[in-house]
Amino acid sequence: MRERLLGGILLVAALLPALDARSQSSDQRKLSYGRHLAQECTTCHRIDGKDNGIPSIVGQDPVHFAQTIGYYKSGARDNQVMVSVAQSLDDEQVAALAAYYASLPKVTR
Repeated sequence: MRERLLGGILLVAALLPALDARSQSSDQRKLSYGRHLAQECTTCHRIDGKDNGIPSIVGQDPVHFAQTIGYYKSGARDNQVMVSVAQSLDDEQVAALAAYYASLPKVTR
């Protein structure tokens, strides 16, 4: 019994680096997908983080970003353009955009 337990622990320990690499690869794919999707966002939201009357989303907390998109999607926030954009996004796209914008350095004024 003890040998089986030790064997199981050794197997898990041997697989951890591969699982970590897979997770990093998944994170990189999510960021890449978010970068791709953000091309539409930069029509209004500046990528340099400057606020030109439209709020900056650069460096935004991913949970806050997703919640905000949810408010537009549900109609709790009213902006015709953002409601339309939010309703066109699925959960995977929102998560990718949130991760991408969170990865960008927040601009300090």
